[in-house]
Amino acid sequence: MSDGGRNANLSLGIDESYSLTLSSTSTQVVAQLKAGTVFGALYALETLSQLIQWDDNVNTYFVAGLTTVIVDNPRYSWRGLLIDTSRHYLHPNTIKSAIDVVAFNKYNVLHWHVTDAQSFPIESKTYPKLTLGAYNKRAVYSHEVVRDIVNYGYARGVRVLAEFDIPGHAAGFSYGYPEVTAKCPRYSHNINNVALDVSNDFTYELLNGFLKEMTDLFSDEYIHLGGDEVVFGCWFDDPNIARWAASKGFRNGNQIEEYFEQKLQAMVLPGNHNNISKKMVVWEELFENGVSLRSDVIVQVWSSRNLLQKVLNSGHQALLSQGYYLDKQIPNPDQTWYEWVDTWKNFYLNEPLDGLNLTPAQEKLLLGGEAAMWGEQVDDTNFHSRVWPRASATAERLWSHRSVNDVDAAEPRLSAFRCHLARRGVGAGPVLPDFCDLPRYH
Repeated sequence: MSDGGRNANLSLGIDESYSLTLSSTSTQVVAQLKAGTVFGALYALETLSQLIQWDDNVNTYFVAGLTTVIVDNPRYSWRGLLIDTSRHYLHPNTIKSAIDVVAFNKYNVLHWHVTDAQSFPIESKTYPKLTLGAYNKRAVYSHEVVRDIVNYGYARGVRVLAEFDIPGHAAGFSYGYPEVTAKCPRYSHNINNVALDVSNDFTYELLNGFLKEMTDLFSDEYIHLGGDEVVFGCWFDDPNIARWAASKGFRNGNQIEEYFEQKLQAMVLPGNHNNISKKMVVWEELFENGVSLRSDVIVQVWSSRNLLQKVLNSGHQALLSQGYYLDKQIPNPDQTWYEWVDTWKNFYLNEPLDGLNLTPAQEKLLLGGEAAMWGEQVDDTNFHSRVWPRASATAERLWSHRSVNDVDAAEPRLSAFRCHLARRGVGAGPVLPDFCDLPRYH
C-alpha cells in the first residue's frame, strides 16, 4: 500500500480495490495483501476473515483451496444502508454495531435518516428547543455521540451521511419551534403531512444555523435534505402561507416548493458563498416535480425504473433504492415467497440496470444504491434480525458484476455468510436449515 493510500480521505469514488494472495508452506499460511488505499486494505482483511474456517475434527483453523489469488474491486462506488432514528430511537451502540456489519458486507455508506415527523432526536446547541421533539430526554444524540459515530464509521471505511428531511415530514421541528411549521388542521391527522412554514423568514434562519451546526458534526462532503412526499395542501390550508403565496403570485404547491428549494440550495451548496458548503442528495420527488436542481445534486430514486431513466437522461447522478426496501413484505410485486427471509432473493435479483436504456456515459451517472430499513417497526430489539442477512444480498448486487446473479448458487454462500455474522455476535437470522457452530456451544 502506498504512503498516499494510508492518508487517503474517505470520500465518494475513492480507490477501494485490492488483491489478496494466499499460499502455504509446510507450517503456515502466508497472506499477501495489496491495496491502493487503507480502505481497500480493509476490504482485503474482511475477505481474508471469511476465508478462514474451523475444522472440528482436528480442532484447528484452515484456509481451503490454496494457492488462492483474489483481485477485487466494487462495481459501484456508493453502496449504502439507510437507518431511521426518527420512527424509533436506536442506541448509539446499535448504530455502531450496524456500522460494523455494514463494513463486514463491504457497504461503504451508512445513510442516517436522523429526523422526521415523529421525533427530533439530535442535539442542537444553536436551537436547543429542537430536542423537545425527541421521544424522551434519553433519546437524544449529543454532539459527542455523533462525532464518535462518524469517527467509528471512518475507521471502518464507512461514510456517515446525515439526512434531515425537509420541507415535508417536518412535524419534528414543531415541538420546540412551532412557528417554523405550517398550521394545517385539515391535514394534521397524519403527522407526516405537516410541512415547514416556507413563508416565515425565521424558518430559513433556523435552517441555516442548524445545518451549519450539523456540518461541523458530519464530516462527509454530502448531506441528504429529503424533499420527499411534500403535501402541498398543507401549505394552502395555513392562512398565513396562503396569503404569502398569493402575494408572490404562487398558484400551486410546485411553485412554493421551487421557491423553498432555491433558497435551500443557495444556503447549502458549495460555491454559493455560504457557510455550509455541502453537496446535496435529495429524494426523487423534487426531480419529478420539476424543481430546478443544480447539476451536481444527486437524486435518490425509490419508486420506479422509469423515473431512474429520466433522472439519468437529465444528466444528474443517481442512487437506486427502488426494490431495496427492507421494510416491505413484498419488495417486488411480481415475486412472493412463503418464508419472509426469502425476500433476500428479491434484493439479489434487483439488477440496477434492468429496464434501462443507457449510454455508457449515462451508466456512469448511476453511482450505486442503498438498502433502506425504515424504522416504523424496528428498534434496538430487532434491528439486526430484520436487516441481516437480507441486506447482504443487496450488498453483493452493488459490489459484484451483474453476471453474478444465480440465486441457487448464492443461497448456500449467503447461509454460510449468515453463520459467519452470527459467530461475530450479529443477530442475523438463518436462511436455510443448518447448524451454525456458535461460540456458546463450546
